[in-house]
Amino acid sequence: MPNFKSENPGTWFPYNPDDESQGGVCLRELSTDEYAKIERLTVKVKRKVIRGVSFDDRKVDEKLASKLRWDFCIVDWSKTNLDGQEMECNTENKIKMMKVIDFVKHVVDSLNELVDTNKSLEETQLKNSGSSSNGNHDQSTAPIV
Repeated sequence: MPNFKSENPGTWFPYNPDDESQGGVCLRELSTDEYAKIERLTVKVKRKVIRGVSFDDRKVDEKLASKLRWDFCIVDWSKTNLDGQEMECNTENKIKMMKVIDFVKHVVDSLNELVDTNKSLEETQLKNSGSSSNGNHDQSTAPIV
């Protein structure tokens, strides 16, 4: 049986994999619950009727949504400097750092790596937990993801 954990503490990604003493960033994947929470806070839906056709008019506060996503996904960092000044890891500085192209590239590449790794682990756990001794898939032991 797979061992799932509800905590999401984050994974460290060094800025220079050959020299971890140069600092790095700790990231976590955006959870389904957190995504839904951000959607509730940033999306306003109004029901409109034009010429007898009803539709939802969605307005998204993209700036706030982006801020909330990055604030959740970036857990911490170390030895992170902007224009020669060391940056404390807080919401305000996360927003500043997400305007720095090299930092954004590192964060996005690292998050993609994290998502790929988590996906591979989940697939492996599902394969290992979903097979009985005769190789048939046993629905009773398959976790609901």
